[in-house]
Parts: sequence; structure tokens; C-alpha cells
Amino acid sequence: MKYSIYLSSLKNTGGFSIIEVLVGIFIFSLGLVSVFMLITSSLNLNELNKNKILASNLAREQIELFRNIRDTNYQTLHNWNQINPQWEYSRPEHFFSTGSYYTLENNFSWGFSVTTNRILDFWEGPWEVGRRMKDYQLYRDPEGVYTYISSGNTPTYFYRFLEILPVEYSEGWATKVIPNAFRIISKVIWYKRGYHQMEIDTIVTDWRRI
Repeated sequence: MKYSIYLSSLKNTGGFSIIEVLVGIFIFSLGLVSVFMLITSSLNLNELNKNKILASNLAREQIELFRNIRDTNYQTLHNWNQINPQWEYSRPEHFFSTGSYYTLENNFSWGFSVTTNRILDFWEGPWEVGRRMKDYQLYRDPEGVYTYISSGNTPTYFYRFLEILPVEYSEGWATKVIPNAFRIISKVIWYKRGYHQMEIDTIVTDWRRI
């Protein structure tokens, strides 16, 4: 009788030990999963912040390039909104115009140091990533410089463009436009773990005339 009670006690003790081990493994696994999710979330957040900083710099660069064009026009005695000071200034398409979209980038290979292209067929949105937005997709050259030139360069998930709008104000019931001034929107879009965008909105004026 005593022997059977002793065996029963051993069986019960062994059963509880296995359950405790399984519970311990389960709790340990939950801890590992939580740590893994925390590390993954931290890495994703770091990458998002990195992309935001990069997108901000790319957007600011485009604003500075536009100001560079304006200031060069001052130095060469051209109209402030002429796209390239080396072009003739009698053709309307050689001037920046409101309601239009452009790409601007540094170009030190020849002549004027800023290359400007007008985006004639502009599209934007998550459904256009990799499709019609490719007109303003950025690439990286072997030296790590961002460019719109695809040949020989690595495609990135960044898209950048410049939008030019009139500077408007309200006077009573009427909406009026300030002459010799542009509202410039420099925008960078990237699609990685979701659709993201960085936008810088500023006003650039013909300050020598205003």
C-alpha cells in the first residue's frame, strides 16, 4: 500500500514538472518573440527616419538648385525665371511657368551646372510607382550621387519633382496673383514598406524687381 502511494506521488510530481517545463518554454518563447518584434520595429523605424532625412535633403537640394538658376540669371542679365541662361530668351518654353512640373539636378559635365527637364506627362500616387512616375525616378551612380540618368546607374525607390504654382492672395471676393513670384513645391516620394512623401513648400521671388 505504501509502495503504491509512493509511485503515485512520483507520477504526479513528474507530471507537474513537465507542465512547468512546457509553461516555461512557452513564456520564454513569448519573450523571444517580443524581443524580435521590438528589434524589427526599431530597425524599421530607424530606416524610416533615415529615408525621411534623405528625402528632406533631396527636396532641399532641388529648392537650392532653383535659386541657383535665378541668381545665375541675375548675373548674366537674363529674366529671373529663365530655365537656362545660355538659351535664347525669346521662346516661352525656355521659362519656368506656373502649373508645370520639373526635375532639376546638378550637372558639371558642360555649360550651365543645372539640368532642368519639364515633366510633360505628370502622374503621382501609389498606383503609379514604377509606372508613369518613372519620368522622375532617381538613380544612384557608382559614386553614390543621386541622378535622373538611368543608364549605368542603380535605380532607387525615390522619386523627386518640382511643382511651380502662382502666389495667390485674397482681396475681398477676388483672388489675385502676386507678379514676379512663384510658389515652389519640392516633393520626394518613396515606396518602401508603404507609400511615403516629403514636401517642402516655399516662395521664390524676383527680389531685385519687387
